[in-house]
Parts: sequence; C-alpha cells; structure tokens
Amino acid sequence: MTAAVAAALAFAALPAEAHRRYRVEIGGEHAGWAELAVACAAGRCRASWASALVAPAEAGGATLERRIELETAPSGEALRVRAWQKDERGEREVEVGAGPAPASLAETLLAALAPGERRCLEVREEASGRTGLACARREGEWLEGTVLGEPERFRAKAGEPPDEVLLPAQRTRFAAEAAAGLPRRPPRLFGAEVRAAPGAGASGAPSFCGRAAEPAPGPLPGGVPAAFPSGATCREATARYLAAARRAGLEGRHVVGVAWDGNGFVWHEWAEVRVGSEWAPVDPSFRQAPARGPRFAVARYPAGDEGGRQEAGRAVLACWGAARVEAGPY
Repeated sequence: MTAAVAAALAFAALPAEAHRRYRVEIGGEHAGWAELAVACAAGRCRASWASALVAPAEAGGATLERRIELETAPSGEALRVRAWQKDERGEREVEVGAGPAPASLAETLLAALAPGERRCLEVREEASGRTGLACARREGEWLEGTVLGEPERFRAKAGEPPDEVLLPAQRTRFAAEAAAGLPRRPPRLFGAEVRAAPGAGASGAPSFCGRAAEPAPGPLPGGVPAAFPSGATCREATARYLAAARRAGLEGRHVVGVAWDGNGFVWHEWAEVRVGSEWAPVDPSFRQAPARGPRFAVARYPAGDEGGRQEAGRAVLACWGAARVEAGPY
C-alpha cells in the first residue's frame, strides 16, 4: 500500500447510517434498480448493495439479480464480503475475507473530498476479487475519476452515498429515486444508438465488441427473395423474410449485431440466406439486398432454434452498453 493510499484510507470514513435507492439506465433505457445501505456502530460497519436489471428482449428479457453483503471497518477496509448473483444460468456465490475497501463503497468514501482535492483508494471488486485504485477529484458537487480503470462521474455530498453516478464507457446512469423498480417491459435494444470512436465509420477495419466488420458482400445470388416484408421491428421483418425464404426452399438464419443506419451505428437484426456454400446477407428493414456495411455480427442462429436464440441473447448481453465501435488500422 502506498503512502498516498494509506493517507486516503485514514481520511475516508463511512457514514453512521445511509441509504440510497437508484433508477438504473443503460443506453438511455430504464433497465432496473439498485440500492446501497450502510450502518456503522461500535467500530464496525455493515453495508449492502443490491440490484436487479432486466436484459433487453432481444437478449432474452431475463432479470439479473445481484446482492453484496459487507462487513467493514469505518474506513471502508473489508473484513468480510459475500457476493451473490442470479441470472438465467443459475446462481453463483463468492465469499472472501479481509482486504481493500469494496468497490461498491468507493464513491461514498471518496465523497469526503474537499473542492479541488484529488485522492485515491485501494479497492477490490467483490465478485472477481480484482484489486486496483479508485481515484477522484472534486469540482463543486461533482467528482470525476476512475474506479478500477473505469471512468466515472458522480454527484455526492460529503459523508453520503452519491445521488447520481455516470459510467460513460458503459452508457450507464444511476440516479437516486426512492421508488425505483423494474421496467414494465424489457428495455429496447434494436434501434438503440451504439457509441463509436472518432473515425470508426470511415476506418478501414473497424471492430465492435471484439468482432471485425462483416466483409463486403458480392452480388445477390439468383433465387434469393428480393421482396421486403414490413414489420413493427427489425426482428419481425427479418422473421417474415426468413419465412418467405423457407417457403422458397432456402435455408436462412437470423443475424443480431450492429449496423450503420445512415446516421450512426445502432443495434439491429438482419437475415442471411444460404445459396450453395455461401451465405447472402439481406436487410429487410433497411431494404438492402445484399445488406450493406459497415455492420458487425454479434450472434447468428437458425430460424426456429430457441437454444440458439438464447445463446445469441447471452452474446448480446455481454456487449450491451459497454462496447463501442472502434477504429481500425487504415
């Protein structure tokens, strides 16, 4: 532990009692809620962090629940940590002992900073055990910095949990709201904007979430349907197109990913139809045959394959919110 981190721990202290409930938004869509509670007495603190998020319908619409139970010193240093998570793949639990301050308390601890002051704390991510620094500088009511390398901005009063937290790289916002709950319907994915690095649209080899851009398609093979059925969503239009291809005796599959809509990159779905050994991309919603780029396929699955659709949903969920289109080498 460096002298600067040790000094920061000496200056930081958890509130005697505090509670915040948050509305969670990802990509501008209401995704769920989160809650932080702290209570300290007799030189020992108990804290908890809980959240429930609904995945987009295109990723299965499952609810992802997480709960962290903490015992710490008043300075935030962990004495005992139990992290529990539940999603469509089941339940997972991790328990660890003494160590750096839990990452879920970083903003509350750093809220004690004075205007213009910058400090760092050593923190540990509760589920993975990864350790690193949480650093911030206060300018007025806002603090800006990083937690385990992740850029953050948060608004907080000294000695209190934050009222608002922004994670720009994940396009995620936590806003204090006492009655926050789950959304009435799964958050929208298709049509949602995807961030792009400067020059990514014109780059020679851009990528998204570790996937290279799809190769430029050749001419549309003969026999591939060129009629574009309408649909309320790109998924519905794609399903109708694939049904028409199936009636024509052609094998088809769904492609979920990111495409350029003429103004920017958006989450999207299109079709691929097999002719011989080749797959021809067709975009019924954009009325493109063959489908034009740039676009990035996150997952593919055959029409009617429910297991494949669920696997595609997990792949989408892994890229939802956190990924952006990156510029490649020219």
